Amino acid sequence: MTGSAVNRRKFLALGALAGVAACGRAAAPPSSGAASASVAASGSAPVAAPVKAAGAGVDLPGLRRALHGKLLLPGDGGYASAATPFNTALGTRKPAAIALVADATDVRTVVTKAGGRGVPLAARSGGHSYPGYSTPTGGLVVDVGALKKITVRADNTAVVGAGARLIDVYTALAAHGRAIPAGSCPTVGIGGSTLGGGLGVVARAYGLTCDHLRSATIVTADGEIRTADANHDADLFWSLRGGGGGNSGIVTEFTFDTVPAPNVTIFTLRFPAASSARVLASWAAWMGAAPQRLTSLCAITAAATPTNRVTGTWTGSTAGLDAQLAALISAVGTPPTSRTKSTHTWLDAMRSFAGCLSKTTDACRVVRPEPFRAASRLVEKPLNAAVATKVVDVVRRQSGMVLLFDALGGAVGAPAPGDTAFVHRRATASVQIYSGRASSAGAVNAVQNALRPLVGGGAYVNYLNADQADWGAAYYGANLPRLRTVVRHFDPQGVFTFPQSVLKA
Repeated sequence: MTGSAVNRRKFLALGALAGVAACGRAAAPPSSGAASASVAASGSAPVAAPVKAAGAGVDLPGLRRALHGKLLLPGDGGYASAATPFNTALGTRKPAAIALVADATDVRTVVTKAGGRGVPLAARSGGHSYPGYSTPTGGLVVDVGALKKITVRADNTAVVGAGARLIDVYTALAAHGRAIPAGSCPTVGIGGSTLGGGLGVVARAYGLTCDHLRSATIVTADGEIRTADANHDADLFWSLRGGGGGNSGIVTEFTFDTVPAPNVTIFTLRFPAASSARVLASWAAWMGAAPQRLTSLCAITAAATPTNRVTGTWTGSTAGLDAQLAALISAVGTPPTSRTKSTHTWLDAMRSFAGCLSKTTDACRVVRPEPFRAASRLVEKPLNAAVATKVVDVVRRQSGMVLLFDALGGAVGAPAPGDTAFVHRRATASVQIYSGRASSAGAVNAVQNALRPLVGGGAYVNYLNADQADWGAAYYGANLPRLRTVVRHFDPQGVFTFPQSVLKA
């Protein structure tokens, strides 16, 4: 399947793989995620005029002169485009200003000149924040999109600017025969995706994106440029691996461990719609016993008789995959109505999931804003036949919606829940509730609430839902108290506070 961001959405609804949600420009989310890279603060004050009308004391002309990059104000050329959220279901946003920073020094300049002066600071990488926290009305957006340099060093670590998009990360690393695990949406920023954890299409084989993070350069609320790693500001480093973006500062650069880029076999199975509950339960049991090389998604698409699709990846040699697929088919108890299987280089596999395998890299970079509503849960309870039947029944009454179950376990489950801020190490899957209809927020929330007693109350911070009542516990679980302590230490005045920030949980 090829094509535009809209076609990528259709691909998702058909069961495309992991960590992809809103695509076109994900996740991320506060971050993520995918995703703007660090999430943003949200505000509601009008910004027709001078920033002081928005309750601020920021010297915008002075800030503009001090930056190496550009500062866009309402009425400037390029402002309207830069102020448009990727999720067009959110309507129009009017930030007080948008700083297109050129380097980490620019980020420090914005933080020191504007932080704590009544205007929320909102970091933005790819700009995929589901609720649009990276583009808040009345806020000052710190857009790190120009910080996109990627360097692969002799020791096979990769230094990646926080504004780099996933397609560019994949392309640059593949040129050196290297890879990191991440999501499938090509225009998601690496920043938000990493900071929220980083689910991806080979997660069971290689873990989350944040599991490969070795250090991060971050500008904290005091204007300091810090390098956080296991030996320096270790609590801050812990929080940057799954705690969500935009809480303690603005990350400008990441250093990752990489892995040798494997060949990837992509497979898809569809079964009769009447078998969807059996497919979901069989898939869950199958993935629970699967080798780490296997990562997959089970999509249940809403309809009077919900349909199904299992899509997945198998890394390395193809030996053993056919036996794995035969085991799933046997468990379902009926032959698939269709099946496909193709083996690719690492980069071509990522381009395939991006919907642009037959197109140029420039075409993969095209960002097309579009409307959607989404939420999530983590599967923390057994997804047996009885539960799967109830899950399928939930979407039997919906339309224009898909449940995307991404298998976890494998390398994702290797760390303990407290080893990083990403707490959901013992979950067997995530499930994203996704709709491409702007008017479907109520239906998405109803399905999310209905899933809680069936699968569990957790949720993924890169799939932020502004209407979620239990978001603090859902995103962070037992890690929330430590996260609060870390964030309060580095941002005691709440410079980076936003509606679903750690300090408000």
